[in-house]
Amino acid sequence: MIALIATSVHLAPNAPWVWLLLASLGFAALALWAYRFAIPPLPALARRAMPVLRFLGLMLLLWLLARPVLERDRGGQATRIAVLVDRSWSMDLPVNGAGSPSRASAATQAVSDLRRALRGRATVKEIPFAGRLGADSTWRASRGATSIGGALAALPVSPEGQDLDGVVVVSDGVTNLGEDPVSAARALGVPVHAVAIGEPGARDRAVLEVEASARVRVGESTPVRVRIASREAPGTPIPVRLMDGTRELAHAEVSAPANGAEATVELRVTPSAAGLAVWTAQVDSLRDEITTRNNARQVAVEVSPDRLGVLILSSALNWDLTFLRRALAGDSSLSIETRARDRDGWRNIERARAAAPTPGDLRGRSVVVLDGLAPAEISVQFDAAVVDFARRGDGVLVLGGDAPGLGRFRAGTRGAELGLANEGGMRSASPAPTTEGRELMAWDEDPARGDRAWRTAAPLTNVGTYRLGGGDRPLLGAVDGGTPLMVARRLGRGQVLLVNGTGFWRWSLSGLDEYAGDRGHRLWRQLVRWLAEPVQGEPLRVQPERWLSARGEPVRLLASLQNQEFQPVAGATVRGEVADEQGRRTNVSFEPRERGSYVATLDDLPPGRYRIVARATHGGKELGSANAQFAVDRWSLEEARAEPDSAALAGIARNAGGRVTGASNVTAWTRALPARALALRRSDSIRLWESPWVFALVVGALSLEWAWRRRRGLP
Repeated sequence: MIALIATSVHLAPNAPWVWLLLASLGFAALALWAYRFAIPPLPALARRAMPVLRFLGLMLLLWLLARPVLERDRGGQATRIAVLVDRSWSMDLPVNGAGSPSRASAATQAVSDLRRALRGRATVKEIPFAGRLGADSTWRASRGATSIGGALAALPVSPEGQDLDGVVVVSDGVTNLGEDPVSAARALGVPVHAVAIGEPGARDRAVLEVEASARVRVGESTPVRVRIASREAPGTPIPVRLMDGTRELAHAEVSAPANGAEATVELRVTPSAAGLAVWTAQVDSLRDEITTRNNARQVAVEVSPDRLGVLILSSALNWDLTFLRRALAGDSSLSIETRARDRDGWRNIERARAAAPTPGDLRGRSVVVLDGLAPAEISVQFDAAVVDFARRGDGVLVLGGDAPGLGRFRAGTRGAELGLANEGGMRSASPAPTTEGRELMAWDEDPARGDRAWRTAAPLTNVGTYRLGGGDRPLLGAVDGGTPLMVARRLGRGQVLLVNGTGFWRWSLSGLDEYAGDRGHRLWRQLVRWLAEPVQGEPLRVQPERWLSARGEPVRLLASLQNQEFQPVAGATVRGEVADEQGRRTNVSFEPRERGSYVATLDDLPPGRYRIVARATHGGKELGSANAQFAVDRWSLEEARAEPDSAALAGIARNAGGRVTGASNVTAWTRALPARALALRRSDSIRLWESPWVFALVVGALSLEWAWRRRRGLP
């Protein structure tokens, strides 16, 4: 059999081919004119051949100016096709309903049919993938996810992906991880075909998502929203239950949505114990359901013991105090008591007349607010108690008030720990969040709207000029420079927030939109909650990146190590032991990252609750120990939706010059696929203007014509 190799010639895009064509006609006329004479007579062969040689040499020389390129198909090379086979968990599901073969077995049969149909036409290389591409068994560790885009992107740099002419993806199309598969397929530069595994229309119920409040407290009712998807008759009642182990916390009923849409039901639960709570939202299974693995999903929440106690002490009633009380009173997680000093002693704003504050009033509180009132002005005992209160891990909010502002807090035996050194001068200043405080001072959910609000915020008055300490962190600066308007300071395990100036109540009046009032309240609530959270007090702290991880996802444990001066400690050895509910233990080592930060990653943990106990050592000496809890859900994103997605596969093929078919039609589809559609036609490009053979032809033709003329005695 003789194979015909297709060739074509292309000129440079800007080549003046019209002028070249006219010049070629001129050279043809010149060649004929040069040999029109009758004397001396020439033989017939010379009269015909010599004009042709002249015209050929001149024409080739002329058209080389257009930089012609010769494209020639490669011969003698077999077409190479890579078949990417999805081996993720979703491929273990039935093709169509309970009792039917698995999608994995259907994919195996489709690959076999593909090999048989391409025998003699192409060389087929089968490559499995899941969360990542792997020609060996490395893909098994990532079966909990599907990354079609990641597999396509990794193909060109893998040994099996070199010099490919085409790609076929065999999958159910459910992609939940990695890069955009359409962009990755288009970037390959070869046709990408798809074989869709699975059939739509199977009966299925699924819990897609469970949402709970980030702040949950003992004794307070909290909403839990459950998002449901169902492939059954619209209007069918679906019971939804929220469980804590075997104990039912709440239940409700939702109607099945139409056309595969989603439904949301809200349940309310009241936690009875503090700590890490893991709740399970579940729906009843259907008869002949394609899978029951997605009928339940968990949510993990950290339940705080009770409401945060806030004690506000003020030198007198003022607008800032009124605004702050109103903002905090709107937060049901806070328990507020306000005392203001007047001519007759102390006044309790929420209750009847009260006595002067004592150290006993700090018991059960999480935050103390001092408004223009230094602790030393109350009593020597209260002065010392406030500092000890912060050192234990509680928060202190210091409002400077009128002149001398924050300078008044330098009074007392421990005043230097609450105040700033006064350098004199009072002024007004407009606020602007610093780089370090931008996240904490974000007082609007829309960052752009929040930035606009800060630019229009009213200035503070009674802003003093102070000297900051070495560990002070400015959170809110002054637009015109000078001492910052809000400064955070660490005191033992606690935080102290210093407010330099008065008049922040006007911030909610200077906004340009209807969110101004709520924005100011939100800011002070989040500042008080931030103050109530103790900084790391123990040398070692361990915490999971997420309280709850989905099955198949890696669990990251984050550890931080510090010394007695709260400075990060690097170069230590941090090891731990992870125990499940049955008491089985696994050793884990933490790898160092940034200074004082260590990370451990656990793969393929079975569903359940776990406890980690870690210890840090340096030079054979133990520096500290810590423990934490986390959980792994039975639910997996890979199996969240059992419905195959042939539309996604069709989109990949359509945008990458390929075609799509079903698993049952692979043989007929492959045999009917033209060779030019199956794979990329590869060719060699030869730049003729750089070819020595072309120049040899030009020189040879002109030289032969000149030598022939000379032999015949022509000039």
